Amino acid sequence: MKISINNAAKMILLGWTILLPLSCSKNFLEPDPLSFYEPTITFTSKEGLQAAITSCNRNLTYVWTGEGAPLLTDLLFSDVAVDGTTDKSGPAQDLNAMITPTSNNNDVNTNKINWFWFEGYKGIKYANTIISNLPRVEGLDTTLRNQMMGMAYFHRTFRYMWLIFDFGDVPLLTKEITTPKFNFRSTKRGVILQKLVADMEFAVQHVPAIADFGMVNKGACQQLLIKCYLAAGEFDKAITVANDLINNSGRSLMWDPFGAFVNPMPAIHNITRNVIWDLHRAQNKSIATNRETIFNIISREDFVNSRQNMVTMRNALPFYSGTGNQLISTPSGKPGMSTSYNLTKDKIDLRKTYGRGIAKTRPTWYSSDAIWDDTSDLRHSTSTGNWMRMQDMVYNNPSLLNNGDQYYGQHLQKYNAAGKLLVNDTIRTWFDWPHYKLWVETPRSETVDNYDGGASDWYIYRLAETYLLRAEANFWKGNLAAAAEDVNTIRRRAHCTLMYTADRINIGVILDERARELYYEEMRHVELSRISYIFARTHTTDEFGKTYEEDNLSRSSYWYERVNRYNNFYNKGVKTVYGTEFTVSPYHLLWPVPQSDIDANRNGRLNQNFGYSGYEANEPPIDNLEEAIAAQD
Repeated sequence: MKISINNAAKMILLGWTILLPLSCSKNFLEPDPLSFYEPTITFTSKEGLQAAITSCNRNLTYVWTGEGAPLLTDLLFSDVAVDGTTDKSGPAQDLNAMITPTSNNNDVNTNKINWFWFEGYKGIKYANTIISNLPRVEGLDTTLRNQMMGMAYFHRTFRYMWLIFDFGDVPLLTKEITTPKFNFRSTKRGVILQKLVADMEFAVQHVPAIADFGMVNKGACQQLLIKCYLAAGEFDKAITVANDLINNSGRSLMWDPFGAFVNPMPAIHNITRNVIWDLHRAQNKSIATNRETIFNIISREDFVNSRQNMVTMRNALPFYSGTGNQLISTPSGKPGMSTSYNLTKDKIDLRKTYGRGIAKTRPTWYSSDAIWDDTSDLRHSTSTGNWMRMQDMVYNNPSLLNNGDQYYGQHLQKYNAAGKLLVNDTIRTWFDWPHYKLWVETPRSETVDNYDGGASDWYIYRLAETYLLRAEANFWKGNLAAAAEDVNTIRRRAHCTLMYTADRINIGVILDERARELYYEEMRHVELSRISYIFARTHTTDEFGKTYEEDNLSRSSYWYERVNRYNNFYNKGVKTVYGTEFTVSPYHLLWPVPQSDIDANRNGRLNQNFGYSGYEANEPPIDNLEEAIAAQD
């Protein structure tokens, strides 16, 4: 990887300067102001082109960053997590009641379903403006034009992959729209996928292998093409591209400690240096030594005008230090945890050590316990400091210290000797988490004691996922020994001793390994939806003995089987302290198209998904690429 941090920072700033006026437009049906600036100003130099592409990169950061990041909505529609904020009725927990075409689906207090719709099409508009204008710029070198075209194709495809697996049949837009248009039509998911495959094949041929960190490169295009090939049932092609990326790109898994070693609070939580810890440090994600990186978010404390906080330590940690109630008591019934914002009062500063969690995303028993089948696994290791359990924390309320209480500094207990629960909300306040992945330094918090998780580079694609994608392709092909070896490679890197044999390999095993390796990185719902369509396309029997039909997936799907079986909250009678019951239905495989856009599209029909009001008014979607492209005129 080429390193050019200063140039990357300049590109980000330049990109925002060019595209800043765009942010005021929310509805994808409206023509974008980007259509009206002068292309000969923006598209006359490599720097201008890179700035436009960088703006597309920049918008991707919002999937993973910020409080209530959109990624968390994707996770709660899966087997690995639920919304753990239990002190109000708004969060997405009773999905049957809360998820409708007209509900508040773009809010930090509810969910970000509509964010994926609006921002998906916003990113597509940005990419289409580049795609439409590139051929019009005179004097551009053909190689440069094709490189930029490939990068724009990447960004358009990345958004469409979440749109077609979150929303199903949606409008296909392949060119810049410069005038108001109110007759959009839904296009079948498979038709859109056909276009995405062709675009990414072009991108892989033309996007350069070497690029600044944070910029689209050939490896990123290959990773996305593998996913497109899998979705299209082109398993041999997926294996071929994965082989090339693994064997010929100059990348490799990181097997040994590397880069900077950070041991932030050794007196309270000591880290024994290991490769998993180093792999996920902000300082190490985008350095030449890290050969595993394929494509990253770039967000740095030094980039004051462009940095975005990860907020991982607020979003994904237990609510153990909140004010206003006695969350965790000592066995003697005293308030056990500090709620102080005064650092001088906290001799044992757990906020700085771990973060100030609110449990916006709460892992399931499946993801925090059931899948961890090997005590040697570094990713679940408490002895190295990588993994954190509530019982490894200590009581740190200053009043205990001041009164000489015996429990100050002692390990937390969930129950006292008589079996009485000492935690007033176990959903929100008591669960494990991967400290190695979620701890992000917050240097600006020294003055505000907020410890949410500061700016950090973040993995979008890395080579570990490539191995697991190749394992999946080999499974679909029946190459079970090869699939097992790819899964075992990831396990060996994590120091596991238990390995899988060919007779034990199925998609569930591969998804378990993805959950171990890619938590808070992958868009889990998108991946489960993608795999559900493959099961239906291939009529393969899953590990539960079931087969599926594509026309019936909103009633019966592999996604729903996994969520209903492995998510220990949904449909199990579990209620929050507020009284909300966790529910999910098969039709939640696909999300509701925002009613506001259906209504605004007055001269055409945007179809609604089964299970939501308005579905009965659907019209047949466009079922071929030629008509879909012609319908844009």
